[in-house]
Formats: sequence, C-alpha cells, structure tokens
Amino acid sequence: MMSQRSEKPPCSVCGEVGNGIHFGAEACRACAAFFRRSVALHKEYRCRGMGNCDILSTIRCMCRACRYAKCLNVGMKKEAVQKFRDSYGKRGSDVECASTSNPMGFGFGYAPSSSSTSPLGSVEEGGMPILMTLDSNYSRLVEVRKVVHQLDGSSVFQPRLPRAVTYKEANQVSSKECDLVADWILNSYPGFADLAKEQKKILFRNFFLPFVILQGGHFAVEKKRNDVIYLASGDYIDCSHPETFYYDPDGRQLMSSEDAVRMFASSFSNYRRNVTDPMLRDEVDRMEFFALCSLVLFDTGLEGQSEECIVLSRRIREAIQREILYYYRNNRRIEDPSMRLANLLSLLPALQRATRRFQEDVEISHVFNVYSVDEKFYEMCNGRF
Repeated sequence: MMSQRSEKPPCSVCGEVGNGIHFGAEACRACAAFFRRSVALHKEYRCRGMGNCDILSTIRCMCRACRYAKCLNVGMKKEAVQKFRDSYGKRGSDVECASTSNPMGFGFGYAPSSSSTSPLGSVEEGGMPILMTLDSNYSRLVEVRKVVHQLDGSSVFQPRLPRAVTYKEANQVSSKECDLVADWILNSYPGFADLAKEQKKILFRNFFLPFVILQGGHFAVEKKRNDVIYLASGDYIDCSHPETFYYDPDGRQLMSSEDAVRMFASSFSNYRRNVTDPMLRDEVDRMEFFALCSLVLFDTGLEGQSEECIVLSRRIREAIQREILYYYRNNRRIEDPSMRLANLLSLLPALQRATRRFQEDVEISHVFNVYSVDEKFYEMCNGRF
C-alpha cells in the first residue's frame, strides 16, 4: 500500500503525495480542496511575511496567501472550479488547512484576539496551527531557559554538563519556570489572552504541576532514560540515589536525608510507573507532548471556572484532538490514528495519579515541616500571571 502511494507524482503545491490533476495541476486532496474553497468563496488572503513563504506539506497551513499564489503559479485555473460547488461544508476527506496567514513570525505566534476574531473557528477545517505555534514558541522557551537557569560564573556559550541536584535546587528551577511557562501559554493559544485574569490563574494553577511532571516524561523520551528525572534546567534528579536529592548542604533540614528517602523516595517509582515508562513505551513525540499539555491545561469543571472559560476550554480541546489526528494522518502516516489518539489519552489518568502523589508529598513536607520545602515552591501552585 505504501509503495503504491509513493509512486504517485507529488503535489505541485506542497510536495505531498499527489491525488491526480486538479484544476489544471497535480495536487493532493488538501490543496485541491483549499483552492476550490478559496475560489468558490472568493477568499482574499494577506501574507504577513514577505510574500515568499515556503509551502511544504508540513507547514502548508501557515500562510494561505502564499499557498493560494502558488496554486495559481503551478497552473491551477480559477475557471476550472465548478461554480458554487462545495461552497459550504466539507466533502469526504478533502480538508482545507486553516491558518492565520502567519509564517510563524508574528510576535509570539497568535496575537491576542477577541472571541469574534479567534482563529479557532478555522481550526475546524484542518491543519495544525495551534500545535505549530506551541512548537515554535517552545523552541524559543528552550533558548530562554539557557539564560534563566545559567549557573553563576558559567557562560551560555559553553555546553552545560547535566548534574544531579538537591531538592532545594530543584525547587529553585521550578520557581523560575513558573513565569516562563505562563508566558509560553499566554502567547500560544488563541483566545487565552482574552480570558479574565482570575480565569487564567484557575487554569494555570491546575496545570503547572502536571506540566512539570509531564515535561519530565518528555525529556525522558528525548534522552531515552528513565533512571533520572530531567529538569528544565538540563540537570536531573538521580532516582537511583535519592539520598543525593534529599541532602541539604546548608544543614537546616529537620529530617535526615535517610529518613526522607524512606518516607518519600517511593514517589520516584510511582513517577516512573505512571509517566516515564508509558511515555517511553509509546515513544510519545514532541507534538503529542504538546497535545497532552493542551488537554491538561484546558480542563473543565474546575472550581470558580466561568462559562466563558469552559466554552473556550472545550473548543481548544476539540481543536487539539483534530490537529493531532491531522498530524497522525499527514505527518506520521499512522495506519490507525484513532487508536493512537486513544492510547495517548490513556496517559492522562496515569499523569493525574503521579501528580496527586507529588502533591501529597509537598503537602506533608509543608504541614509537618519534615524537610524544609521552600515556601515559594509551595505557593507557586497558585500560579502567577
């Protein structure tokens, strides 16, 4: 089956496997649908770049203006589009990619928009604009981290060797991460900036700790290791020697590191069992990591959550699931995208179990002061915007 597909001429617009001649040029189903809809609905697009955006199968949705121009340049004819055909709705699997006509270079991705101008409506037509924006902004976040988590006396131009950290150092990393992750969220999701401040806090408060845990699993997949927990700084918690994590170099810990290990170290095996091992087994990739982050962030039924926030959360969750299915079909070429998505969603309950265990440890250590958890680390669960 795959060999037959690969023998077909490529789409002259995006390079995807072609689907025959459409409107005068070799095109895939997605580009043919895009051109037909654009002509039938008299669409007018504007490029926010220089008018020469790359149109490839993986990023063809990022600029509709340049995509439409390329359709014309390769020989597609507007007069070949049957008048009024398919002006409304979809036909079969023909999917028009949606975008903001933004070649990933306008501010930090999606500009803050009101509900009336939010690109969420166009997401329903296909493509993966939200995931692409998350990907672009996360790459910037990684670069910023190199400066924010820089050790005293070290240079950002020199490779940093990962090292095992203590709980105090891990707390400091998490505290710094709070603002960075909040900024990543604020600039990556359409409609999020329009929410009331308290609604943003509600979502972020529910999201940050699961994100830290989930991101550790993402790092484990990248490094192909489950014996350590990698942090955003590049350093790690040595799960094989938990006494190094609970060691207090200042000597102020009320509980010995050995006693702390006996009380809390089982959380490491819980984390491995619920997060790193399943993510390593399923080889959860970067886009799937972003999809999981989105589903955790835009939860519903949270205390104090407004109806507006619930509506936005549901719309983003639905959009993300459509986008990841699009990614499975068009990028990874997975035979059964629905089953892959089902397996991905099955990771969420396990993530919740690991999060609850972590929260219990933090709560115990704080209430009974069994070892000196930083107050800022404890309070950051409230989120900061």
